Amino acid sequence: MFLPENIDLAHSEEYNLSIRLTPDGFSFCIHNPADPSVFHYQGTSLGNQLSYIDHIKKVIFDLGFFSQAFKRTSVTIVSPYYTLVPEAYYDRKKVRELYQFNFHPKEGSVLVDNFREGAYRILFDLDEELHAFLSRNLWNPLFLHHTGSLLRLFHSCRKEQERKSCFVDFHDRSMTIICFSGEMLLCANTFPAVNIHDTNYFIASVWEKLGLDQSADRLFLSGQIPPHTATVEMLKKLVRHVDTVNLHPRVIMEEEQLHTLPTDILADLCE
Repeated sequence: MFLPENIDLAHSEEYNLSIRLTPDGFSFCIHNPADPSVFHYQGTSLGNQLSYIDHIKKVIFDLGFFSQAFKRTSVTIVSPYYTLVPEAYYDRKKVRELYQFNFHPKEGSVLVDNFREGAYRILFDLDEELHAFLSRNLWNPLFLHHTGSLLRLFHSCRKEQERKSCFVDFHDRSMTIICFSGEMLLCANTFPAVNIHDTNYFIASVWEKLGLDQSADRLFLSGQIPPHTATVEMLKKLVRHVDTVNLHPRVIMEEEQLHTLPTDILADLCE
């Protein structure tokens, strides 16, 4: 495996390792928080010759360095199965019960991602075998959900607090829609974004159910926008204020990466 010459894993404690798991892919990035020139991203799709879990095990064992002591090791789970619980209702002893209000996991682990700015927790599940494997083979890993990074980013991007803001991030053949009214979070949901008609329907339904004003409220787009050009053109005809989210990661990367890397990865690199 190729790593840039300026990454010396003999000093792994200087780097942050971020792993990202999607339903059909595995990717990771390594960067040095103290040196913007040190950054590497690599991803691979998971084939069908092995099971999902066995394929991830193989990648980690083959590359061999994931168990080293990094400054920070995180695993981001990209999944539509999550629920948000306000801090006032959160009880760590009832995490599974709270999660099951919306979903019914089998025997998976129910994990928690904290979103401090909004005073609520993101509950999501992960296969128990995979969770145990990653916990054993990574150095003190922090398990996160992809919406956590998006929520922190979009919360800081709201321009007019008196108006409602809708953010649509396209990623992994999906889209995550997050809406605010001032400081208040109105919704956070992830939908499939494969069929243009379904994509348009989901976005339009969110606007209708939340009572967003097409003339006054704002729509922000981010992520893998080019494959959804037809959807974007339709939205621009319906919504007066349509903008894109501009990101400025604190690392040096190629221009192509700035436009192709998932927004949740870029958002973490902006912090």
